[in-house]
Amino acid sequence: MRSSLLRWLILFGAVLALPVTGYAQEAAVSGTVTDSTGGVLPGVTITAVHEASGNTFEALTDAGGGYRMAVRIGAYRITAQLSGFTTINRSELELLVGQQAVVNLQMQPAGVQESVTVTGEAPLIDTTQSRLGGNIDPRQMEALPIQGRSWQDLSVLAPGNRTNAASDSPTVRNRRDFQINLDGQQVTANLVSGFGFGTGAAAQPLYSKDAIAEFQFVSSRFDATQGRSIGTQVNAITKSGTNVPSGSFAGYFRDDKFKAKDLVTGTKLPYSNQQLSGTFGGPIVRDKFHFFANYEYEREPNTVVYTTPYPSFNIQLPYTREQRMAGTRLDWELSPRTRLMARADTGQEVLPVSGGGSNHPSSAVNFKRKNDEIFPSLTQVLGDRTLNELKAGFSSFYYFNYSIVPWPKHPMASQGVTFGTPRIAFTGFSVGPAVNVPQYLGQNIVSIRDDFTRSFTKGGRHDMKLGGEYLYLYAATSNCRGCSGLLTVNARPPANIEALLPVWNDPTTWNLAALSTPSLLRYEVSVGTLQTYQQRHTYGAWLQDNWAISPRLTLNLGVRYDLGLGQLANDVAIPPFLEAGRPNIKHEVGPRTGFAYTLNDRTVLRGGYGLYFGEITNTATSRTQTWTQLAGTEVANDGRPDFAANPFNGPLPTYEQANLRYCHVNNVPGCLRLGIQNMIDPNATITYSHQASVGAQRQIGSTTSVQADYTYAGGRHEYYNTNMNLTYNPATGVNYPFSNVSLRAYPAYGLLGIERYARGSNNHGLETAVTKWFSHRWQASGTYTLSGYWDGEANAITYGQQLVPFAVAPDLGGEYSLAVGDQRHRAVLSGIWDAGCGFQLSGLYFFGSGQRLSNNWGGDLRDTGDPQYSGRLRADGTLVPRDSFVGKPLHRVDMRIQRRLRLGGRAGVDGILEVFNLFNHANYGSYVLSLSNAKYGQPTQNTNVAYQPRTLQLGLRAYF
Repeated sequence: MRSSLLRWLILFGAVLALPVTGYAQEAAVSGTVTDSTGGVLPGVTITAVHEASGNTFEALTDAGGGYRMAVRIGAYRITAQLSGFTTINRSELELLVGQQAVVNLQMQPAGVQESVTVTGEAPLIDTTQSRLGGNIDPRQMEALPIQGRSWQDLSVLAPGNRTNAASDSPTVRNRRDFQINLDGQQVTANLVSGFGFGTGAAAQPLYSKDAIAEFQFVSSRFDATQGRSIGTQVNAITKSGTNVPSGSFAGYFRDDKFKAKDLVTGTKLPYSNQQLSGTFGGPIVRDKFHFFANYEYEREPNTVVYTTPYPSFNIQLPYTREQRMAGTRLDWELSPRTRLMARADTGQEVLPVSGGGSNHPSSAVNFKRKNDEIFPSLTQVLGDRTLNELKAGFSSFYYFNYSIVPWPKHPMASQGVTFGTPRIAFTGFSVGPAVNVPQYLGQNIVSIRDDFTRSFTKGGRHDMKLGGEYLYLYAATSNCRGCSGLLTVNARPPANIEALLPVWNDPTTWNLAALSTPSLLRYEVSVGTLQTYQQRHTYGAWLQDNWAISPRLTLNLGVRYDLGLGQLANDVAIPPFLEAGRPNIKHEVGPRTGFAYTLNDRTVLRGGYGLYFGEITNTATSRTQTWTQLAGTEVANDGRPDFAANPFNGPLPTYEQANLRYCHVNNVPGCLRLGIQNMIDPNATITYSHQASVGAQRQIGSTTSVQADYTYAGGRHEYYNTNMNLTYNPATGVNYPFSNVSLRAYPAYGLLGIERYARGSNNHGLETAVTKWFSHRWQASGTYTLSGYWDGEANAITYGQQLVPFAVAPDLGGEYSLAVGDQRHRAVLSGIWDAGCGFQLSGLYFFGSGQRLSNNWGGDLRDTGDPQYSGRLRADGTLVPRDSFVGKPLHRVDMRIQRRLRLGGRAGVDGILEVFNLFNHANYGSYVLSLSNAKYGQPTQNTNVAYQPRTLQLGLRAYF
């Protein structure tokens, strides 16, 4: 395995040695050059000079007078030269990431004037693209208030964004419905779905806000060059050096002295936050070779609060979160046609305590993560119509979590696991961390990508891109999978639960034997080897043609093919349920079609359709592989008075002993039943979505645009986990109790958790936006989205993944309704005003109507045997309506006042005052969602900055 990795590292090194260089294609300028009569002018030399760095880009108009240049983001001076004509100089053209700017030029015959200089605002509407989303420009990145300074928080400004909570990923709806690209390279981590912030957001690599120049949030209908996402794309560009040596040093500070009372406890909790950030960049060789470097450190003492129905469990846990991020970038222009960019980044974060809420404080977990990357981008302009971009990279991402409770006698102590507690699942209340804690997850990815772009004229102008990429993933995981033990109690906690668990963080003091009542159904634990290793080979190929049939109509036509080898644990066998050698999914062909029709120079109609395939997280592979070396055991309550404390009536069996005692091996009294928490469905397929849209955008005046689009996204083959070891009563449509071993689908086995990709969802939305670009010392933007999100449960399965052939109760499968994450109304406003005398005012207002969440009874009254099952059956026999809890509306006003003091030359100091949640509106991100809990419906603490009370932040930034 190591030799295989070494071979790929050698290949990676060979790629770096290739003698072609270049920039990522961050933006493009195209247009037509005509004479005073309207006739096209071939052979015109077009030169674009990047004002900050002095880099030069060149193109030559073709027979139809057309030209196209792939360029960097930033401000440009464009020159058009042709013998016999006056030279045209165009200035004040600023390009954003992903922008396809159309700049048409008209040249006059040479006369008295040798040159003419014209100015004009950058185009506000893109008349050549049908994709949807928005740009977060450098001024917004610099000036808008952001509590926590996480750059992706500003994605809320983009039309089509549906995230309420700040995080390091652009969405929280699905495990893998997004893709993050940095300087044209994929950086998305594919390991885990959450990082302890209570948002469900995927844990992703860390990058300092001061390293990101700007980014583009693509909400839907991205082209064929981008893939492995069924939802959104984020395309960010890092900062680079310029011809002027410059840098900054900044500090940002928050403290509980300037923070309102906690919105849940009504008390002022101890809190502080310090962030220090520095940058420096400049020329190594003027106009040719530049560098940029950054470093950021954050320290955040904070407090986690528990608000259970039991006073002695309602403790406060102080902790200090720390985060470090650093990076550097080199840019080298060897010639106007040959360039090099290389970037390296590192980030790490430690979150000592994550938890809080309505469960026992022993559920608290420590989280850590770390990322390292190096990405060179190499490109060469091969001719006036041809460009080739070659990118390579190496990235690593590591994620850890473990309980904060010491437990020297942990069942896995021999493998170094000495923290945790037994997990006790009561109705509406749980004790101990999740069954998959502790976790150690790591991945190393080697990648290579090439994009070949060719422009030509045939039935109109074609800008065609042909490309491919390859990613090799090597992952190492260690995952508990129930190794701490699980007691399932089909009742609420006993009245004396506080006395039974006298010391919350010392399981040796817990009186578990007292739980040995008839309501205790079973004990489950896994023993064996935790460490697993996986390899995955991922390929992608695409063809994208942006075909300008006429000056008014452009078609965006593309097709993409993706292939992932090994992502379905194809070579893993778990007999008799899973056979090795299952075929890889090879049908991931995604067509992309779109149009942009220009009614006039200020109005464009756009729309289209596409099929988008996602990528299954590596946990699907690692979880399945785990059960080839872990022995999951289930012991039914045998009525002994000490069963809960001594479920095996003796020592815990070893892996070898458990395998000899399994009922499917030797079915005798006292045998053990093999339980499997997660294994992939042998019929699993890749999640995909249909995306469609139609709408219009119009420019008003020289600095304002408005847009409105109808959007549709339909997710198919989405993930969920269920117990397939059930049978169902055809008369009632209800499962037979899992405790009745004889009526299980496989009586010799315990829980058989299967990961299926069989759910579906539909989202309909109206996305609107108004954007006023900076002029007359102010700019503003606003978005409003009206949407509805529905999804459906897959049909119940039994007997070897067979569908149950009759209708079951609604809570057991097949029900379709409004879904978790549905939020009917959402509006975001932002503005920046240069007030003069060095003052700048900026602000952001966020409104979201109540978001739909999944509520339940809190116990498994159906007796499905699934510890992840959130039962909706109430004690009176009625059902809790599916996903029927709607949280309170969110209102948040964030304001910033900045005063700039110039010290001479380019040096100066900024004093910054920011207030978040100015009106101290009670915004909640978490609630008690179990109806059997005495505090049902009440909010619980969510430490995400989006749900904090009024907070003041002071900042000081020196620059030169």
